Amino acid sequence: MTVTIPPDLLTTPEWQERLDSLAKKHAVPGVQVGLIALDSAGDVDLRVLTTGVTSLVTGVEVTPETIFQYGSITKIWTTTLIMQLVDEGKLTLDTLVVDVLPDFKIATSEYSDLITVRHLLTHTSGIDGDLFTDTGYGDDCIEKYVASLSTASSITPPGGQLSYCNSGFTVAGRIIEVLRGKAWDDVLVDHLYAPLGLSHVITRTKDAPLFRAAVGHLANTDPTSEERVVPTKQWVLVRAQGPAGVITGTVEDLLIFASAHMRDGLGLNGNRILSEESARLMRTPQFDLSTVSSVDQAWGLGWVLSDWGQATSVRHSGATIGQIASLHTFPEANVAVCILTNSRGGSLLAKELETAIGAELGLAYPQPLDEGAGDEFDGSGLLGTYETTTTRFELTRREDGQLLMAASSKVDISGEPDQPPLQVRMLSNSRFMFDPEGSATEFAHLLIDGVEFLYGGRLYEKVSD
Repeated sequence: MTVTIPPDLLTTPEWQERLDSLAKKHAVPGVQVGLIALDSAGDVDLRVLTTGVTSLVTGVEVTPETIFQYGSITKIWTTTLIMQLVDEGKLTLDTLVVDVLPDFKIATSEYSDLITVRHLLTHTSGIDGDLFTDTGYGDDCIEKYVASLSTASSITPPGGQLSYCNSGFTVAGRIIEVLRGKAWDDVLVDHLYAPLGLSHVITRTKDAPLFRAAVGHLANTDPTSEERVVPTKQWVLVRAQGPAGVITGTVEDLLIFASAHMRDGLGLNGNRILSEESARLMRTPQFDLSTVSSVDQAWGLGWVLSDWGQATSVRHSGATIGQIASLHTFPEANVAVCILTNSRGGSLLAKELETAIGAELGLAYPQPLDEGAGDEFDGSGLLGTYETTTTRFELTRREDGQLLMAASSKVDISGEPDQPPLQVRMLSNSRFMFDPEGSATEFAHLLIDGVEFLYGGRLYEKVSD
């Protein structure tokens, strides 16, 4: 398809005012917005718009050179490094993890020998996905983290229902280290940063002072303060989570990386980072999501695929400690849009801004399918407590029949305070929307081998009625 980029998109005072207004509305101290469009002649149209400050304490202005945390968009970089190894014949997607990491073990020992590289990249390994064990800052932190998974439980057997898995991507990072003979961070430099000519992207926290770095912001619990958010006291996740979510950089460098994927592995500077086959395979459906989501169509290798009307968004997002990132690529149109923010309000800001930008491009931001609950539906079958290792959801019902859900942290990772129960909006007898501040997630109720779960990207097992 052909998309015409309006000349004024992200370039006029009106767009600056819109961004400023959205940042204020959603309590986001600083934002970078970027768009890149490629044409058949090889010309590149890159636009970057910024607003705000890196931190409410320092007041340092956000510029195009400010680095923000990409969060889980890092997983696309890690997947790319794995696919480079596939291109070189060093492994296949069906290579067993234990063939590369002979000592790899999880608590359900019989599953350890069944997990493949494909399972890691499609979140179907079944490994408990949210184990944020701190194994130090040394170059051996990923090796130590993978060893610590010997006590990790399994949510499903390998190859079962998709459940978002940070842990699996750290295992993928260790595979990269073993086959390359160096730290994952250094492999990124040699095999992606340098070939693509990237200059404002890092993983090691010691490098952050060399750049203008954004600081995350959390909800302010002080009722007497005029500020709705305050800077976090912890800048980044533990280093062992590197392959799953710690790359930090500018919107421009992220769009240059994304462009290489839209160009089937060929960088804007002419350097190839992936074969055409591998780049296309990454955005080919690997796991069908149609039974659990009316917004996301499928999971590819690393990427999520969503329907935007005339085009498919090949996308990923990221959430770290007080920072939110969103990347949408549209390979059919050779356009990509990225938004980087430094507070949890960035989720709602991104949704509003992406909707507006999409409308300018003739693309429709996807909306959940609202089929409505049946006349006999009372919600009693959904009520109960659902959990992962880190998060608890409690579904209750008011006297008037309205369903409520409360989310709470069992392990404090984000630093955000828990919120009171909120109404859920039923989309069908088994699907509903949950809209806490800064987020909107479609949930589905599932029964897997006699066990009840809520699916909202992750599987949350029912632990009590």
